[in-house]
Amino acid sequence: MSNTGRKKKLASFNCDQRKWEQFIACCNSKGTTATATLLEFIELYLDDSQDKLDAIDGNNLDKRLDSKIKASVDKYLVKSNNNYSSSTSETIRAICERLDKLESEFSNESNSNQTTVIDNLANLEQKIEKMTARMTQLAEAIIKIQDYLNNQQKRGQKSYYNNSSYPGQSPRMQPLTEEGLAKRLGVSEETVRKERINLPPPLFVAWCKNKDRAGLGWEFNQNTGFYQPAS
Repeated sequence: MSNTGRKKKLASFNCDQRKWEQFIACCNSKGTTATATLLEFIELYLDDSQDKLDAIDGNNLDKRLDSKIKASVDKYLVKSNNNYSSSTSETIRAICERLDKLESEFSNESNSNQTTVIDNLANLEQKIEKMTARMTQLAEAIIKIQDYLNNQQKRGQKSYYNNSSYPGQSPRMQPLTEEGLAKRLGVSEETVRKERINLPPPLFVAWCKNKDRAGLGWEFNQNTGFYQPAS
């Protein structure tokens, strides 16, 4: 140890570099410095052992001072580690609680989203069912309108033929084959067959009426296999 009081270097001792750096950090965290802490320790030591220090040579004093300083450093490190462990435990506990909360919120949100999707699907199915029912009603209404128009046409034809000046002429058309009807309507046999299969009977009659040069509607007789004027 140097006895020159005016020099900045007051003493020299051996200490593990890592422990010394940790000791400096601990002192700084408490609002002081390693040098101030060591000076305070030296003053206390001198006050308690002034008589004994006078009888000890410089080398022994350096060794004892090294020992005391190391013990003080270790004490500060143990206390700091305990405080750090406690703080770390609290931090970890807070993080775990936060993670649990986030997981719970995510789970609740997922369940809510799943419920919303199911509700939307149910509403969509109900809308589709309503639309299908409405389309069925419209189709039935169209068929009824077509039947009404056909009946009105038949009444007009009967009135015309009853008042005709040619009582001997028959207004009745002869049944036609599929080929004959196709020629009369100006379409192919395949077209006649496809429309007959795809359209309901009233709509097929209306389709034929629209194609027929005399405006007659035609219907298919399942028993004879011929097409005859709609009655």
